[in-house]
Amino acid sequence: MARFHGAAPAAGGRKKDLFGYDVDTNVAPWIEKIKACKYYDDAGEVLVEMNVNNCPPDITTYNATLQKIFESPSKASTPVDNESKFCAMMDLLEEMEHRNRIKPNDVSWSWVMKELIKSKNFRIGYVIQAMWSCPKDLIDANEANAQQAKAEGKEHPGHLSKQVGLFDVKIQ
Repeated sequence: MARFHGAAPAAGGRKKDLFGYDVDTNVAPWIEKIKACKYYDDAGEVLVEMNVNNCPPDITTYNATLQKIFESPSKASTPVDNESKFCAMMDLLEEMEHRNRIKPNDVSWSWVMKELIKSKNFRIGYVIQAMWSCPKDLIDANEANAQQAKAEGKEHPGHLSKQVGLFDVKIQ
């Protein structure tokens, strides 16, 4: 049985949704609205507003939102404890793929990688590099973060560096 995955083209080239309503495909004004947001929660609300107005977000809209997450000072005017832009980005990528069946592209992953570099999260950067053909400049920037952490004795998370190995224990 075929499964419906979004707007279907109708006569005259216009798209119709599952219920026969016209689908608006002009995302340009919405992208401008996302770019005008100061905080990335506001950009997320624009995506909700798009859906309410029967204008489903496309890859360019999602990439503009990823860029807003990267560039925003915070989630909202009052920062949240342990706020993670990386987690917000991964949540958005999950929405793209599983809700709207849009695969992240190189632009999408570059915003994620830029955030990992900015936040000096080189370990997850290695994971992204392993699953995506990452540009050399981003690989080099991530490796520079790793080397800096190593030079500062922060190559491994603090809680792991305090553990005593089985072979390091002196039995008397």
